[in-house]
Amino acid sequence: MYRKYCCARFGIRHEVSREEGINLRIVKPYPEFRMDTHNVYRFYLTPGYKEGQKKVVNHISIRYCPFCGTDLYGFYRSDFYINEEPGFF
Repeated sequence: MYRKYCCARFGIRHEVSREEGINLRIVKPYPEFRMDTHNVYRFYLTPGYKEGQKKVVNHISIRYCPFCGTDLYGFYRSDFYINEEPGFF
């Protein structure tokens, strides 16, 4: 299935397995944990990690694509892109 990304480099980092290198994770937090009701998704840049590493995964919350500068909150507005469970971080 084809997905449209803001740029090819973002797409590559989004599609890579969570265990490999630097990856981009998109999460839709549970409603009761959202501080911002207008932007329901959160975007994280993380090093590779295994699923059992909950709560010890280093991550950086980002708003703009680190490769092309696109505002991620404006571009990604669908559950189709979610690639991490809410509450993982």
